[in-house]
Order: sequence, then structure tokens, then C-alpha cells
Amino acid sequence: MGLQLQIEEMPGYLAARFTGVGTPEEVWQKFELIAEHCKRTNNNKLLLDITGAYGDVSIADRYFVGKSGQIFAWYKIKVASVCRPEQMDPQKFEEMVARNLGVNVRAFTDAQSAEEWLLK
Repeated sequence: MGLQLQIEEMPGYLAARFTGVGTPEEVWQKFELIAEHCKRTNNNKLLLDITGAYGDVSIADRYFVGKSGQIFAWYKIKVASVCRPEQMDPQKFEEMVARNLGVNVRAFTDAQSAEEWLLK
């Protein structure tokens, strides 16, 4: 089946959810499409949910996810990323890379905290 992307408009933000088995590259290749969707729907807040995605992630993958997230800075989109605890890098490397490139992003392991931060 592969990796699937579902985009849904929520009150105050756009939610992009990845589900299935795939590669990190399949995720970051969708960032421009997601940013364009935010622009078309006048959403400057994004909940990026990968809790339903499965696959191996290397340190290089984490770097490219963070670097590719720079598109959200170009579109001035605030991003809350949600993953399962075992998906979270303890040093939050991809978040650090993205933030160093100007992305307003935070990583969370629960959707409620992510949504609260996003809507502040």
C-alpha cells in the first residue's frame, strides 16, 4: 500500500497525516504540496502527524527532513509535528535543523500538546 497522505482542514489549522509504510524521503517530498495546500486554504498553521507512518529513519534522513522543512519558513507556516515516542529522536535533530533554517516548528509525542502549542 505504501505511504499515504491525508490533508484535513481543522478549526484554526491544517492537518497533514501520513500513514503506512514508507521512507522519510516520501514524507519530505510532500512538504511543498502541503505548503501549497496551506497557502490555497489560507492556513498558516500546520499539524504534521506521522504517528501512523512506519519505516526506518537514519540520522541523514532526519537531516533531510529538517532541511526540507525550510519550505514552511518560506510560506511563513507554523508547524507542530507529532510522532510516536519511539519515533522521536531524543536530541530532536530534525527540529533543530529546521529551526536553524528559520522554521517555526516544535516536535511532540502527543497531539493535544501539539495542538495547544500550534494554536497559541
